[in-house]
Amino acid sequence: MNVETQTRDKDWTNIAFLTATPVVGIVGTVWWTLVNGFSWWMPALLIGMYLLVGISICAGYHRFFSHKSYEAHPIVQVFFAFFGAMAAQNSILWWSSSHRVHHKHVDQDWDPYNIRRGFWWAHIFWIFYRNPAAASFANAPDLEKNPIVMWQHRWHKVILILGGFGIPTAIGAMFGDPIAGLLWGGFGRVVVIHHTTFFVNSLAHFWGKKSFSHEQSARDNWAVALLTLGEGYHSYHHRFPADFRNGILWYQWDPAKWFIAVLRSVGLASDLKTTPAPMVEQARMEAAMRELSARIEVSKSTSYGEEIAARLAVARQALERALELWRLQGNLKVQSLRRARLARKTARRHLRLARREWHAAIRLLKQLPEAA
Repeated sequence: MNVETQTRDKDWTNIAFLTATPVVGIVGTVWWTLVNGFSWWMPALLIGMYLLVGISICAGYHRFFSHKSYEAHPIVQVFFAFFGAMAAQNSILWWSSSHRVHHKHVDQDWDPYNIRRGFWWAHIFWIFYRNPAAASFANAPDLEKNPIVMWQHRWHKVILILGGFGIPTAIGAMFGDPIAGLLWGGFGRVVVIHHTTFFVNSLAHFWGKKSFSHEQSARDNWAVALLTLGEGYHSYHHRFPADFRNGILWYQWDPAKWFIAVLRSVGLASDLKTTPAPMVEQARMEAAMRELSARIEVSKSTSYGEEIAARLAVARQALERALELWRLQGNLKVQSLRRARLARKTARRHLRLARREWHAAIRLLKQLPEAA
């Protein structure tokens, strides 16, 4: 813990809440269930509330409000504002502003949940200290102009109490056990939402593969993706934060991406931003080359050296050409749809060539030892 942290006041409200909720949500739920019995509706309530609140954090607080990776209908924004407040992670305005600071200063002192201060700092301890800078929303003028955001900023604590704890209590009462409803769908669900979200700040900056940026601590972590509705592909997200996707491959677990796509299909979302495939491949290639930089140096004095250098040169040239054509096809759409399609098809051909050559180069490099 650095000197700056030591001089900051502790936030005893946050400390008390984040300490009490696991006790009530885990110990209390287990005890009450053992004494009063278990029923199918209890985990169903927890899962249902988790999905509503979790998708509001992932697709709402994060990808829409923080990064503007797509446009959402006001009805969808109200949905995100209402259920997102039940996560007990503060308002949209506060959450998004802090998250934008994190992206701007990742791994630096200004990063509020800087992983370089330690795993547990990034996971939860950063919330235990007051941050005066968090009261300034200078990096979120767009959100301050949004009436839904400002309405939620004023009322998010009321929504948390009446909605986050009141709704599951009422549902529990319908099944004859309001306390079980409060424990399973209220406190238990808050604990799950808290620590799965916190894992993005801690575990996804600590364990996994730096697939798209070797310089930053963010990593792609499939386990975190499973726990957080798709937020675990964090190396990709930090490299391309404006992309509405985190998992870009069809088989990667990213329910938030699928939810946003469904919203678009029914006319409730538009302007979904995606990163051009050549840019993705270029970032992946650069990260791999940085990881294998020691072997690249070794290769220069081996029989593989010339072949590796030649393949990497071809891959770079093919990627540059693919990027040129990808940009060109966007301009050509206005002039000639046929020419735009041809440019896109040619770009994909160059992209396949780049992938083939750099994969071949990497296979050769991995056969070589690390530099001593």
